[in-house]
Amino acid sequence: MDNFRKMKGLDMDKRMIVGCLLMALGVLPLRAQESTVENVGTHTTTWEMTYCWGITGYASAHGISAWNANGKEGGMANSLRIMYSSPINRMCYGMLAYNNQHTQRFRAEEMGEKVNLTYVAPQVAYRKSVWVSSCFATAGGGAGYVGYQSKNTIPEGELFKLSAHSVGINGFIGLEYRFVRHWGVSLEVNALYSLLKPSKCNNEAVSLKQRGKFGLFVLATQIGITSHF
Repeated sequence: MDNFRKMKGLDMDKRMIVGCLLMALGVLPLRAQESTVENVGTHTTTWEMTYCWGITGYASAHGISAWNANGKEGGMANSLRIMYSSPINRMCYGMLAYNNQHTQRFRAEEMGEKVNLTYVAPQVAYRKSVWVSSCFATAGGGAGYVGYQSKNTIPEGELFKLSAHSVGINGFIGLEYRFVRHWGVSLEVNALYSLLKPSKCNNEAVSLKQRGKFGLFVLATQIGITSHF
């Protein structure tokens, strides 16, 4: 009877050992899986580069022209933004390079104008995921250098330029969808304001009246593509 009890106790010990081994074998893969998921989830790309292209609208009827004449309704804008996203909060820091161009012709005066607007500024932005984990909303802005140049051609074939240099401020809000790990597409609205005073025109053949100091406000709607690295 004692031998039977000893054998029964050994069987129970064996069952407990086997059960513990099975539990350990079952837990280890789960722990490994959790660790893998955790590593993927906590990995954040710290740098990104966004190129945007779109159309612009102007607050003034003269557009971005240097002349007191009805300007073109809109132009084309390109921008390149490089940002660093902090791994400890939702803030982003970087630089923006922006270019806006448009051409127009004043038929009555038979004069053509091509305007080139350049803006370079440091940027600060706040980002937050919305709706789904692969969709992000970003809002930010900055202040920096504005370069303005108006190239004009008159019927005599003479080319002359008017230029200005100033400080501007910008703000933007955008929505990005990251369709793969390192690439995303975005839709953005950007606003730029600067107070400009172009150089004086001394060409007597020009009948148009030149604008003096004016506030330039440009609103751009752009689509973009972002590379995260």
